[in-house]
Amino acid sequence: MHFLNLIVKTKIGTNKGTQMLELEVGLPNWAGELFLEYQERRMASLPQETIISTKRGTRRIKASMYPKTQRKNLISGLRISSARGTAVRTL
Repeated sequence: MHFLNLIVKTKIGTNKGTQMLELEVGLPNWAGELFLEYQERRMASLPQETIISTKRGTRRIKASMYPKTQRKNLISGLRISSARGTAVRTL
């Protein structure tokens, strides 16, 4: 799955709203499919002998041995609550 590299200009109020700052903002890559694709690209760009520190720095593993991300089909069988949380529906 390929996502567009979308960059949007947005205005942010600073100094108690007296000043406007214009920034270029892209899509966040820290959640969902965007993060999984970002992580796969980043891991593929690492040399195979790179050592990665995990588990709060207590475990070390080579980049070639790092497990691949697993994508699950979350839509089928997904349970959501509705009616102010009193009913549960299965998609």
